[in-house]
Amino acid sequence: MIFLQPVQGSDAEALFPLIFNTLVADTLVWDGPESLESFRNALDERALQVARGERFIFTIIESVSGQPIGSASIRPDADKFRGDIGLWIGQPYQDKGYGTQVVRKLLAYGFDALGLEKIEGYVFVGNWASRGIFEKNGFQLEGTIRKAVRKRGLALNEWLFGITREDWREQINTRDHFPGATDYLFHICQPHDWQAALKSGAYAPEPLKQGNFIHCSRLDQVLRAANNFYQAASPLALLLIDPLKVKAPIRWEAVTDEVFPHIYGPINIEAVAAVRNFSPDPDGVFRLLPEINPSSG
Repeated sequence: MIFLQPVQGSDAEALFPLIFNTLVADTLVWDGPESLESFRNALDERALQVARGERFIFTIIESVSGQPIGSASIRPDADKFRGDIGLWIGQPYQDKGYGTQVVRKLLAYGFDALGLEKIEGYVFVGNWASRGIFEKNGFQLEGTIRKAVRKRGLALNEWLFGITREDWREQINTRDHFPGATDYLFHICQPHDWQAALKSGAYAPEPLKQGNFIHCSRLDQVLRAANNFYQAASPLALLLIDPLKVKAPIRWEAVTDEVFPHIYGPINIEAVAAVRNFSPDPDGVFRLLPEINPSSG
């Protein structure tokens, strides 16, 4: 499973060896960075553009390891009517289904958050692995663009794939995992802290005010976190957080033998997709999660 989070300059150290002088760059119009320093500077600039809402660029995170494994973006046109998707994943993390997950998440972001009417993908002719990623997400091959780009002195053809809002909506109605709860980060809090956040416009609990971070979990970690830190506490609130919309840095860090997502700053309200009541069984043990489908109210 993977998560997408807004790009940060600090991602450069992990991403650089996955793209510099590798075969991955052969599949991209871009030839990759010239040096770690130039790459870090470029990511710093892109992070600022993302924060200003000018670009939509994300780092791909492998959730189990917390490791950055690639980059993805969605590029709307000036009218935000159409957009296209770009992505790359380092070779050690390919053939794991991550590319399909990335495109699925970008479709939800492009149609729901950006309001696009159509999303496209451009793939070098002959790159069957990338073609499969788009086709698995319902894209249709709309044609071949001859001499679409020049790369390393050669004119290359590209396949053009496209999917409309109506196509995507039909997929959502027939595939209930698209999107799903595993697209979210989760945070347990006291209801009064969430009510205070609604008034102030951002969630900033006491640990954050003391200079720490906001501890979050993957879906499979929620019950363990609840029983480790909140056993017998009731009632609680469970926040479903969309990492694509979080403005503060997200870092995946080891806690004992697991990796957890930590948010180093207040959580902007619009990043919280839903809030659920969360209580233990009568004996004080958390055994069941509440309804975690954000669309269920």
